[in-house]
Amino acid sequence: MKKRWFIYLLTFFLINCKESPKEQNETSSFELKTTEQIRQIDSLIQLLVSQKHTVGVSFGIQVNDSQPFVASYGTTDIQGNTEVSINTIFSLASITKPITALGIGMLVQENKLSFNNTIDTYFPDFPNGHKITIYQLLSHTSGIPETWIGGLPENISSDWTIEPNPHLVLQEMKTTSMFEPGTKYSYSNSGYLLLGEIIEQVSGQSYQDFIKENLLEKYGASQSFIDEKDMERTHLWTKGYGIEIKDSITNQKSFFQQDFEAFSLKSFGGLKSNPTDLLQLTNTLFKGKIVRESIRNEMTSYAKTSNGNYVYSELYLPPGFEQPKLPDYLEKNGYGLGFSLMNMYNVPVIWHSGGMPGYNAVLAHFPNSNTTIVMCSNTDNGLIPEYESIMKICSEIGEK
Repeated sequence: MKKRWFIYLLTFFLINCKESPKEQNETSSFELKTTEQIRQIDSLIQLLVSQKHTVGVSFGIQVNDSQPFVASYGTTDIQGNTEVSINTIFSLASITKPITALGIGMLVQENKLSFNNTIDTYFPDFPNGHKITIYQLLSHTSGIPETWIGGLPENISSDWTIEPNPHLVLQEMKTTSMFEPGTKYSYSNSGYLLLGEIIEQVSGQSYQDFIKENLLEKYGASQSFIDEKDMERTHLWTKGYGIEIKDSITNQKSFFQQDFEAFSLKSFGGLKSNPTDLLQLTNTLFKGKIVRESIRNEMTSYAKTSNGNYVYSELYLPPGFEQPKLPDYLEKNGYGLGFSLMNMYNVPVIWHSGGMPGYNAVLAHFPNSNTTIVMCSNTDNGLIPEYESIMKICSEIGEK
């Protein structure tokens, strides 16, 4: 495998001539330890390809304001004609949700809407629209179900999610509410489809154009975009794959191509990007350059239900279901406004994962050490075998 290096320059502090020898030694020790931790992560990433968990993979990590380390392995397709590079584009599925949420946050900053606006402002006939707020759409506390739970009306277009006014389809679902708005937490792609439509109504632009012009291109993620139907593929796009186990005893595997296209996922899953762009965007966000600090802090703090409890303690459970048990290393697994939140190995993490047929991605920011890691795979669950080990190493960065 040929490794593609972007930059391997780990400068974690600015050392000036006024530093004492003791301070210089402490800084040098930290850099050496962090460099070794990044090397360990890089080795685990390589295993994903060598052990055939994924066809290709790209990852990037940045600590403080250091230059990012980005590397890639494997190929964009099983024919092996094109190696994955730092510029290769992956479908990122639900990592689109932080992007959509930031679009809403930017409109809040411009006083064009409020997190507390009810959605009947935009969709007058939506059931419970006078009770459901933008805050609740962002935090998955609206009660609006996933489409396969709600039951879509018959005879709708296969492209209904990307056609004008998708709310007209959602409001005709057989079940439009699972619980009283604001009282429980239940993950909902439907809510994020509505948020994309709200962005279009308020901005006067298509969702794709608004995100591209006001967020991605403006803040240095110029290779990224929201997928659209009939968009011309380039050599930088990957193909997505699934894995078939040929022999469970010998663990013999083969890859098969997934035909699912991301354009239909729009504002809840249509983002295409790479680690280089997402590191730049995340670094910019936590420097306060996309939305002001108060908005960012609200978005990256645990959301609350109407009774004041954090969402991780108010998970909606259908009749007959029990509260899922978390692994011992994981606590407070919840959500903010567009961002997943958890404590992992006793360290807070602001993150989001993305999964769709053929792709698996993770973006995670560790605020205690100001470390961000982005991982992209072009295979179903391609990151899962080494995910826990990688996240454990990330949680230890900065420890003395």
